Amino acid sequence: MPAIRTQILALGILALAAFGIERLIVTDAEAIENLAKDTAKALMEKRYEVLEDVLDESFEYQGKDRAKTIQHVRSLIEKHRPLAVEVRLPEVKIEDDTAKAAGYIGAQVYGRPIRYGIEVDLVRREDGWKLVKVKGSSGRLP
Repeated sequence: MPAIRTQILALGILALAAFGIERLIVTDAEAIENLAKDTAKALMEKRYEVLEDVLDESFEYQGKDRAKTIQHVRSLIEKHRPLAVEVRLPEVKIEDDTAKAAGYIGAQVYGRPIRYGIEVDLVRREDGWKLVKVKGSSGRLP
């Protein structure tokens, strides 16, 4: 009987290990979606320095370089004080070390929900995926 119990225990441990390993393996698309979610959370916590890790050195948005974009985001959050910020990028297309993603950014501002479509370009660097370009798509979403 002890041999059967040992075998069952060993199978259980292997099953848990396999489950754990599967949870550790993250696809590029999942990594990009996690990047979006983690960035939104950091912005709500006013940890603006996270943007320095997320935005590539070559990042540009509406004529603003990386540093001015970070400053702009900070001033928008400080001015409008959103109760929630959400970024979702469910459509991700990866080609080698670049990716294009589409989704939305939403916020609860002045008691009203707003949501805008976005398209982003990313590049894979040694320390992970970085945003290179963000473009608003077709405007405000319902």
